[in-house]
Amino acid sequence: MPVPKSVLLYRMVHWKNVQHILQHGICSRQHPEMDPKYINIGHGQLITDRHEHPIPLPNAGNLGEYVPFYFAGHTPMLYVIMNGYQGVEQRSQEDIVFLVSTFDKIKKANLEFVFTNMNAKIALAEFYNNESDFNKIHWNIVKAKQWANDESNLSRRDYKQAEFLVRDHVPISCISSIVVKSDKRKAHFEKMLLQMGLSIKVFVDKKCKLYY
Repeated sequence: MPVPKSVLLYRMVHWKNVQHILQHGICSRQHPEMDPKYINIGHGQLITDRHEHPIPLPNAGNLGEYVPFYFAGHTPMLYVIMNGYQGVEQRSQEDIVFLVSTFDKIKKANLEFVFTNMNAKIALAEFYNNESDFNKIHWNIVKAKQWANDESNLSRRDYKQAEFLVRDHVPISCISSIVVKSDKRKAHFEKMLLQMGLSIKVFVDKKCKLYY
């Protein structure tokens, strides 16, 4: 599969985190405007460990300094969350929200970024900071709903979790839309956005393009 004409970026968050994000943007864990009440949805220790994981590019810092996005939905992490596997607290998919951005918006905002060809914590992961390297991503795996490893590809799950990382902070202007699982959540966020005077669109994923 060729590189998509528009590279979409998806940030998964707990729905209760969205109000603060719409006021302050998406912050890395060490950013001064990070929500003190932020609800983590992933594996706590793995999130903490990212600060000990240097990025092998000049002056790129460590993973913990970045806001991570995926390139698609149906993520292994969402599957872990909805089932409560690997010591992660089980949560309903309705409680998980996708904040959608695009590479073009990140580029236009002149934000510092890196991206990987697989799960960033894997030792074999390659890191890039030039859009010409988007062809290094296994797009056919990233965009597929099925990602289980098998004899034909023992690293499919890792390739599915390729990451796009933005350093420090992503401004509200870079959020192009919000995708939710239910009409209830859509109504909640549309009311919130109206009150804030923001024109971000909210979509319900009726056809399960991102959710399971």
